[in-house]
Amino acid sequence: MSRKKSEINEISKRIIRLSGLYPSAKSFIAQCNISNHSLITDLKKKRIKNPGGDILAKIVKGTGCNGSWLLTGKGEMFVRNAESQENSEISYLVFNGPDNLVDEFEKAINGIIKNGLCDDLEIKLGKLLVSVLEHRQKTLN
Repeated sequence: MSRKKSEINEISKRIIRLSGLYPSAKSFIAQCNISNHSLITDLKKKRIKNPGGDILAKIVKGTGCNGSWLLTGKGEMFVRNAESQENSEISYLVFNGPDNLVDEFEKAINGIIKNGLCDDLEIKLGKLLVSVLEHRQKTLN
């Protein structure tokens, strides 16, 4: 009789992926106001197989992630509209820390490099750097 190796379900995988955007699992749990402080470990070790709706709701509310993405895996992790784009970008920096933002940016750039550079990538990167430095200057004044 063969034993089927149980895998982490897809929703749990997305929760773990989302928590990876935070400096630590502890900061993710705190941001989502979840009382189970070992949630991420429990998901990874398959002690929790199907997180309940209350947990999922707290994750969507706490992180601002796309609820449809969390449940189905379809669409973008975060949906941005014109009104919330600036606030969500600032929130991302506050909650996830600049190191994680840089790491994600580096991963994206590495993907672009592997697939071939677009002609104006250097210009876009320069504009982005100028924008970051201008924002820093405003906050220092």
